[in-house]
Amino acid sequence: MFWIAVIVHFFADMATSIFQPLGPYLTEVFSVSNRTYAISLYSMSLTSSMIQPMFGVISDKISRRNFYLTAVLIGTFLSAYSISLTHTFWLFVFLVFIAQLANSAFHPMGAIMATSRKKSDLAYFTLSGMFGYAVGPIFITWYAQKTHLRGLHWLGIALSVVILLTIPKMKFLKVEKKSPPKLSMSGVRILIPLLLYVALRSATMGTAQIYGPMYAKIAGLSLVIGGSILTITRIVGMLLSYTGVHVGERIGNSYINLMSSILMLGASVIFSLVDFSYVVHPWSILNFSRNTTWQFVFLFVSMLAPGYFSMSSATIEAQKRLPTNAAFASSIAMGLGWSLGNLINLVYSSIFGNSVLFMVKTIWIFAASSLAFSIWDMSYDSKRS
Repeated sequence: MFWIAVIVHFFADMATSIFQPLGPYLTEVFSVSNRTYAISLYSMSLTSSMIQPMFGVISDKISRRNFYLTAVLIGTFLSAYSISLTHTFWLFVFLVFIAQLANSAFHPMGAIMATSRKKSDLAYFTLSGMFGYAVGPIFITWYAQKTHLRGLHWLGIALSVVILLTIPKMKFLKVEKKSPPKLSMSGVRILIPLLLYVALRSATMGTAQIYGPMYAKIAGLSLVIGGSILTITRIVGMLLSYTGVHVGERIGNSYINLMSSILMLGASVIFSLVDFSYVVHPWSILNFSRNTTWQFVFLFVSMLAPGYFSMSSATIEAQKRLPTNAAFASSIAMGLGWSLGNLINLVYSSIFGNSVLFMVKTIWIFAASSLAFSIWDMSYDSKRS
């Protein structure tokens, strides 16, 4: 059961990672604006992250777990990879919504499967999902450049068949009935600074991940380069996330949040001062030649990857502050924090989203805000208090 959970997590997160890097390609295919594309993805992410706690409750109570897991995995694979069959933008949006919703439904149940042997196995489950999320962008941009997404739906069908042949035959753990511990308002208050930090960190990363590939296109770089910057960032992020957990145990998780914000802010300021596009802008004081792909990749990864440094440590810190409500604390640090980040992205892109250059040149504003909240949050650090 454990290894199946690890493997399917890789493919599930890979399936839902393909939408962001396809922005430069699909905006041309469907003749929609950059703002429309970004708002659609932010809206889907916001909805799915808000609903995920409900799926957590369902996963704890549902008895027919095989049927549930089979349904959500097939829903993820078929809807994500069937985008190759769509001829209208709103059908594409509908498929994205189904894929992200089904993927959100999978994660709580997948975590239960992953910890069927021991709790520490959750680390492998998390890493497999992060690796799938990293591989997806370079795979889909390479595939789109070579085939224009033709035949992509067969991958979804193949994965669905494998799920049908394996998951229904598995033996699942019985549902445990537990009475949830009481939650005090003081416990909620100590999570507010951490929640706001996670929200602004998510807003920083969300803007970069959607508008980064679009900026690469403006810079005259290929679609594959746009996917590669996300893949490289997420692979580096895997290592940084793992490192952040261990360093946080020594110096305190809030210091990890602080370091993460400082690194993101410094790199995003530099990124805003460099112009890779055809037109020199007044805020761009450094102008590299267009044959500097490695410089674009390096600066982008340096800006985005530090966000992963605090990805796991922030959740661990939330659990330490509310040890008797660890699940609730995790949902605040992850689900609600990411939801607020998506909401910020949604509002910001609805106003300025048609200007790719403006969006990437102002990422530092979100990074600076996350730094402010990380400083506020340091007074609540469980290691110091």
